[in-house]
Amino acid sequence: MIGSSRASLAAVSEQVADRYTDPNIGPAGADLLAVADLVGREKPLRSMLADGGRPSAERAAVVTELLNGKINGLAVELAAFIARQRWSNEHDLVDAFEFTGAEAMFAAAERAGDLDQIENELFRFGRTVVSDGDLQLTLSSPALPAEPKAAILNELLAGKAHQSTIDLLAFVSSHLRGRRLDQAIDQLSELAAQRRGMLLATVQSAIELDDERRNRIRAALQSLYGQKVEINVEVIPALVGGISIQIGDDLIDGSVASRLEKARRRISG
Repeated sequence: MIGSSRASLAAVSEQVADRYTDPNIGPAGADLLAVADLVGREKPLRSMLADGGRPSAERAAVVTELLNGKINGLAVELAAFIARQRWSNEHDLVDAFEFTGAEAMFAAAERAGDLDQIENELFRFGRTVVSDGDLQLTLSSPALPAEPKAAILNELLAGKAHQSTIDLLAFVSSHLRGRRLDQAIDQLSELAAQRRGMLLATVQSAIELDDERRNRIRAALQSLYGQKVEINVEVIPALVGGISIQIGDDLIDGSVASRLEKARRRISG
């Protein structure tokens, strides 16, 4: 997001933070995902809520009237707050409902001491999706309805992952909106890390990294970005040697495979 959307999302995040101790924050998050689904499907509603020319109070009133008594009261309050904000486009509006729903669920998980587990499970499943083309194809298929996708995820993860992890994966698999599934999962992982006040770095290495190497990388990134950094390591033998680091939109590629490819391109002209 850029411009007004970025500022609006930051304001919404502050609202979630202010309600951290509310026992309804988790259910509100699940309900906001349902609102994201509704707004994503209903073009007239989406267009009206994203119309900055309409008074903000009018947009909020429409949301309140539509949702009152149908979902969690806190979810109605947060949805109305989202509707009051200015969004650069309709896509950002839908993203705001999704991200706020996920953030509220992460807040509830943090209170319960489960956030680290959920973040790790999201990262691991994202890497599984990257390595398993058939699974990514199946879960990304627009021809497969939401219920069968949720059933597949429950079969794979029930008893092995937190229920919030499964619920979030089921939602994004049916609401990709132009994203690859692994990209959508990575966004969730980044939101979870941000909830803990951290940047998320994905480190790809040809070999497993010991604690000393991980700590050196973490310290270097924290010095570079001036913020705490959480590291997830993905072992990819094809890199041959060196490491590649993705943190936000930044890519630091020091892998041997990358250097060899650059050399090949120079030679081939």
